[in-house]
Order: sequence, then structure tokens, then C-alpha cells
Amino acid sequence: MIWLQRLLMSIGVLALVLLGLVLAKVEFARTPPLPLANHPGAQWQGAADGGYFVEITRAEPPLFFVQVRHASGDLWDEGWVRYEDGDGGPLTADKVLAFDGDAVIYLQQRKVLASQKSIAR
Repeated sequence: MIWLQRLLMSIGVLALVLLGLVLAKVEFARTPPLPLANHPGAQWQGAADGGYFVEITRAEPPLFFVQVRHASGDLWDEGWVRYEDGDGGPLTADKVLAFDGDAVIYLQQRKVLASQKSIAR
């Protein structure tokens, strides 16, 4: 019976050692991409596994021109959006909650990027 206890203890110790080795090798968080040199106002939105940069390049309240860029800095999408905040503040990249990749950004409500100011909603 003592040999069974020793065997189980050895298996437990081996399992703890293996767990420690795995945890030492795992990279838990990668750093997000560095700021874009050509677009210093672009703000990273996303996580370590992917995301995009958002930049408000022109402001003519209540219309704002938004550019969305890949992590490489290449332009993904751009367009005008109408934004009217209750406190009268401007649209900032912080207020963009998400981008679906198909000309739709999410603030507190769904907004579609428009190529021209006259059709921005």
C-alpha cells in the first residue's frame, strides 16, 4: 500500500513540475502595435490578437471624418459620420466602441461611414 502512496505522490509532483514549465513558457500578453508614425492621432482599438487604429482626421461638428487603419497603418475604411453628443463634446477615438470591418462603426448606436458629408447620418 505504501508503494501506491509513493506512486501517487510522484505523479502529483511530476504534474506540478510540468504545470510550472508550461506556465513559464506561455506568453500571456503581447503588446499592441506601436503608434503609427505617419498618423500620430490614430488610437489603437483592440487586443493583442488583433484590432485596428481609429483616427478622427477632420471635424466640422456635427460631422466628423473617421479613418480606420490596419495594424500595419494601411487604410481600411474611411468616411463621414454625424455625431451629436448630449453635452456638445466632439467625437473622439475613445468614443468609438467597435468597427465591424464593413463601413459600420459603433458609438452608443450603430453609425455607417459615408463617403460624402451630405449623406452622413
